[in-house]
Amino acid sequence: MDNSSLNVVYIGAPSFPIGGATTKRRRYMVDYMNSHGIQSHYLVCDFKQRGKRQNDISGRYGLCDYYDITPLAERKKFCSFYKEGKKHLREWYAAGKRNVLIFGTILSVFEYPLYSFARKLGYTIVFDQVETSYLQNGKSSLLHKLNLMLSEYVSNNAYKHSAAFVISKNLLLEVQEKYPERQICLLQNSTPQLSKESRKTLNKPLKVLYSGTYAHKDGVEYLLKGVIEAHDSGADIELTLLGKGAKRDMSVLDIAKNKEYVHYLGFVSDEDLKRLLIEHDVLCMTRCNSRFANYGFPFKLSEYLSTGNIVLATEVGDVCDYVKDKESAYIVPPEDSHAISETLHFIISNPKEALSVARGGLTTMQQYFSIEIVGEKFIKFLMRV
Repeated sequence: MDNSSLNVVYIGAPSFPIGGATTKRRRYMVDYMNSHGIQSHYLVCDFKQRGKRQNDISGRYGLCDYYDITPLAERKKFCSFYKEGKKHLREWYAAGKRNVLIFGTILSVFEYPLYSFARKLGYTIVFDQVETSYLQNGKSSLLHKLNLMLSEYVSNNAYKHSAAFVISKNLLLEVQEKYPERQICLLQNSTPQLSKESRKTLNKPLKVLYSGTYAHKDGVEYLLKGVIEAHDSGADIELTLLGKGAKRDMSVLDIAKNKEYVHYLGFVSDEDLKRLLIEHDVLCMTRCNSRFANYGFPFKLSEYLSTGNIVLATEVGDVCDYVKDKESAYIVPPEDSHAISETLHFIISNPKEALSVARGGLTTMQQYFSIEIVGEKFIKFLMRV
């Protein structure tokens, strides 16, 4: 059976084709399928539109057609929500092909009717698991926690009848232990190469960037304190912060209040993000030492490496399985502001070595995280489940 016999349907809450890290992880696999003539579809399925709408309700992205049934739920047309979802799953099912339906980490209670319908149609179910439990992600309302508890109960049952992609070795081992008969594949993040070559010179002042969310797990507190320490001890440096987080998390920015060399730009478009990533010298991934960090894998790391710029990352999870300190990135202990400060000073004082590390990072991205390499692994797994 060749690749043309494969028919892949993505389903879930992330928007498509434009969106955050989860959307990009999926979109890059759609890019691979588009370039190899493999049919795919995307059913955006949620009960609440998250943020400003970035995509049309329906459309095509290469060979992939997509449809968003979220507005039906927003208008409380729940019967229509499920009717429309089942209609697309039925229409997209291709007799005589290997039909695969891919869910996210957990199966929400609201998605269960669509999961059950798809199984009866004959879809092979695969979960793309990037975390262990969303219950561990911090404070939330009692109603939200109850929803997560029910969803994780439903998911545990569904996992027994499905295959899975996982994003880290720790998650792989945990899933294997709990479901020893389950087919599992460790699938890294992928990324397009954002720059054709590595950086040739460093800016003055050194331009440092963070992009992402602002929860405690992200370690922004330690990055800010490290940059302030470096600046106060003579480093010619400026920091740009991108992205946003929950309102309760954004108070972390108060650490750098009135620091003229720290600039918060908030959420930016994909085009501006790419430009800013390429313009800056040092790109920072500063996750804390948590279960989240050690069982997940930062999407931003592969994206940062693809720029050919210098990457500063904390030693959590699988990070050091891919990048080596002072060879392809600068690795610091998690939650260590002083180590961040010292590393920034070292980069400024040793530009030739730092630029060599940047070249090593781009090579690492090409070796482990390119769309072609990860996409081939993705398709081979789907063809055998």
